[in-house]
Amino acid sequence: MLRLKKKHLTRVLTIVAGCLLALLLGLACLHYSFAEPLARLSYDLPFVWRSSLDTSEAVLVYLDDDSVKQLQQSLNEPLSRSLHAQLLDRLTQDHARLIFYDIGFDSPATNEGDDTAFADAIRRNGRVVLGALLDTGDPTSSVRQERILPPTKLLRKAAAGWGLLTFRPLDADYGVRQIFTGTAEIPASTWKAAEILDAPVTHNARQTTTPRWINYYGPATTFSSVNFAQALNPEGVSPGYFTNKIVMIGGRSAAGRVGSERDEFATPYSRSHHAFTPGVEIHATVLLNLLHGDWLTRLPIAWETILIVLVALLAGALAAVRPVYAVLVAFAAFVVIACSACWLAWQQRIWFDWLTPAAVQIPLGLAWSVGAQYVLESRRRKELRSAFGFYLSPHMADKIAESDFDLKPGGKIVEATVLFTDLESFTSISEKLDPTEVSQLLIAYFEQTTRCILENKGTILKYVGDAVIAAWGAPVDEPAHATRGVEAACDLRCLAELDVHGKKLRTRIGVHSGKVLAGNLGSSYRFDYTMIGDAVNFASRLESLNKYLSTQVLISDAVRAQVGDKFITRRLGEFRVAGKTQAVVIHELLCRDEQLSNERTWIKPFEEGLSVFRSGDFEKARTLMNETRQLRGGSDGPAEFYLRKIEKLQADGAVENWTGIVELSEK
Repeated sequence: MLRLKKKHLTRVLTIVAGCLLALLLGLACLHYSFAEPLARLSYDLPFVWRSSLDTSEAVLVYLDDDSVKQLQQSLNEPLSRSLHAQLLDRLTQDHARLIFYDIGFDSPATNEGDDTAFADAIRRNGRVVLGALLDTGDPTSSVRQERILPPTKLLRKAAAGWGLLTFRPLDADYGVRQIFTGTAEIPASTWKAAEILDAPVTHNARQTTTPRWINYYGPATTFSSVNFAQALNPEGVSPGYFTNKIVMIGGRSAAGRVGSERDEFATPYSRSHHAFTPGVEIHATVLLNLLHGDWLTRLPIAWETILIVLVALLAGALAAVRPVYAVLVAFAAFVVIACSACWLAWQQRIWFDWLTPAAVQIPLGLAWSVGAQYVLESRRRKELRSAFGFYLSPHMADKIAESDFDLKPGGKIVEATVLFTDLESFTSISEKLDPTEVSQLLIAYFEQTTRCILENKGTILKYVGDAVIAAWGAPVDEPAHATRGVEAACDLRCLAELDVHGKKLRTRIGVHSGKVLAGNLGSSYRFDYTMIGDAVNFASRLESLNKYLSTQVLISDAVRAQVGDKFITRRLGEFRVAGKTQAVVIHELLCRDEQLSNERTWIKPFEEGLSVFRSGDFEKARTLMNETRQLRGGSDGPAEFYLRKIEKLQADGAVENWTGIVELSEK
């Protein structure tokens, strides 16, 4: 009997604990920003699952590259405003309902007559809405001040109205989900257009405490569209194409010249189509929402909280049934919540964060139920050990556990070797690639780089852009940290070069040993093991120096002193790099000693040339550097660097004050 009571109490406590966990996690997701991606997905998915709605009363006119070429305009300059005037006259003749410009006209045209013609065309139409750009200044500056760039005075007077073209708020995924009605002083351009069309919503105060959420009608092909050149061509579209239509004119690609940093944004359909939507189409959607009053609202937070509580009770109760039944109940609950979310969004125009209960609380309850069964059957601990064994190296974990490493924020001074890598020409090449190609390139690079470092018992500190930062000597003590680091550098040097569109990308590497502060240098909220100090900075400088010397691996004198003659290196001279007051000796790492012993045939004349260069005998140094180039098949980066240096020193007349130290002012 006592055993049965204990078992019953354990089950009750398990159910209560499951309820509390699901409740706390659900409330955390509902109220804290870390779960915002879930809320965004909750908003997006009902649109993806719904068929497209009618948008026939709006027509998009895209100013794209093809139009610019057909109209014999420059891709690097704004379209001539005389062409805008011609288009407006065409739309006026067709009795378009309203013309909306998602293009900024904040500065006068080069030809004053074009502005006058454009203003006259706007005035003749009488229902043209222009847009004001919002300049947020330099995005890299710590202080940013917004500046409104309205249309020119001439155009403002001619237009029926104007407003802001910006989208706010802009979500972390560059998505537009809420309707922006404007600031306290200036309305949004879509709101101004809705006023001109006498939308019922504009009869009330523009500023409201209740956010309006965009009701997207479909993916990018939902709206009828033509390009600018087609719209101008009398035979480009069928007669009456623009009659009684709301015509939205805006840019697509660089030719749009809308004046913003980026005029394509994520929508719910970006998840399935993997493409962003031009801003003019989003403006069209917002305008139709305001015109018909069919935007979405979010379920009040009190009702979402009640749902979180109810689902938490269900999630905890799953621990009371067998796993197979728990899976069926969890699946049924997910389907009911998902279907309810779609019905509310489609029929009632209400959305809520339904994925928190459906995709977080219910799976948590299911996992808790399955886990509870293993606890009662004495198998949970064994399963967890087996699972975690795939993710942790027992050897490394044991060594860290046996050390005096402290997880608290802070660190200690240690002697370590730091390695920096970087992909040569990656920035310029990545500009020509789409994000998917860039990610594939980085993944391939990180895969092979990480493997080399971990195989040499290194620690990956950070991935920064296309750079990898690694270290030896901490958190696990390694007496031969310099040798380990150079071994990894040799392996990295021998990696196959990445081929991107016919261009080979090499890995550039810098290695330095010295004292660093190593430890958890994050905070009590986020663990971040890293290293800081002059030794780290200098390793980074060494990596950067490769591009000046056309080398691949540079090591400091401190590293060279520790590795001895195990590797073939050549001394490259004394340099005073940016951020250093003292000159430092730098070496190039070529290979392991047993790999290419014939390297020494050209190292000797180079180092002799370096010696006479330091003493100021530039003519002899030039001869020896040219000899080095010939021995290396006509090309040697460091020799060519010194040949250029000799030429510059002689041209500048700096021979008399020569100290033998190369000054580098750039990082």
